[in-house]
Amino acid sequence: MNNIDAYLKFSYPPMTLYEFDQFKCDEEVYNLLSSTGIYIIAKRSLPIMSIIKIEENGIMFSVSMEKSDSYMEISISPKDNPVLLHDLEAAMLGNNTNDKNKFHAITLYGKNRRFILHANLDKLMSLSSDDLLKIHCEGDPVPFFTYEVLYVGQCTGEHIFSRFKTHHALLDILIKEKIIPEKYDKINDLVILPFRLEADVVSVITHETSEEDFVKVMMGDFGYGLKEISLDCEKALIRAMDPRYNKTKFKQYPKSKDGLYQHKTDFVLYRILENIILEYDESHKIVGDSKVENASIIGVNDRQEFFICS
Repeated sequence: MNNIDAYLKFSYPPMTLYEFDQFKCDEEVYNLLSSTGIYIIAKRSLPIMSIIKIEENGIMFSVSMEKSDSYMEISISPKDNPVLLHDLEAAMLGNNTNDKNKFHAITLYGKNRRFILHANLDKLMSLSSDDLLKIHCEGDPVPFFTYEVLYVGQCTGEHIFSRFKTHHALLDILIKEKIIPEKYDKINDLVILPFRLEADVVSVITHETSEEDFVKVMMGDFGYGLKEISLDCEKALIRAMDPRYNKTKFKQYPKSKDGLYQHKTDFVLYRILENIILEYDESHKIVGDSKVENASIIGVNDRQEFFICS
């Protein structure tokens, strides 16, 4: 019997629908997104950035959201990031919207207009989480990284850009959630969360284990791989959160034809190793965390018992 401990990590930081569309021509982002197996379409108000000050010792800016009291101040210092920001000289704000006062991203330049970094809030926090950028935050970050889940999908064997060319749920979401009003300024409230899947498989070998099964375990041949785990993960997430735009609800999960049900497993556990919160109704949420022990668990015991530990 096998125990599967699977983790979801961002293949690329969350993108607004606008950014997702723009990135189709970006080779670097395209390659990073190639590892995406699971994605979530979610809703969150666009974080708005405002410069507080730019000095030789760094940059400070505020982040807020419409119709919310949420507020953060973020500082980035060359002292803390000497390799990246040793010659920081200028910063510019980027705008996805029709409102020129609503800036969603920041671009940093060094001397002679050397490009350093372009990032929205999600990318900044992702770089910080991966220890690629040291930042200092004051305020409550939770509201900025809480997403209302609308749809869960998988793109195993298909690039996520190709998957969205004929996405059947996207138009319904855009219209019914009133994401696209007359001026199209709310298109940034729709967010794509792309995940790659990593999995550890632990086999339990007893005196009842056949010689054939023992050899397969030693060879790492479990009869399934990341494809089957991804297909199973999609069903687990949909069963757990019941997103309103998924037409198929997988209420019989863990039973399935193309997931892990046909394989011998004791436990199957899924966790999101990112600092995010996924809300799926007024009183329930899945907590992601960069520390494994703090992340919610969606799991199956002995191919029968489905459970959620938040």
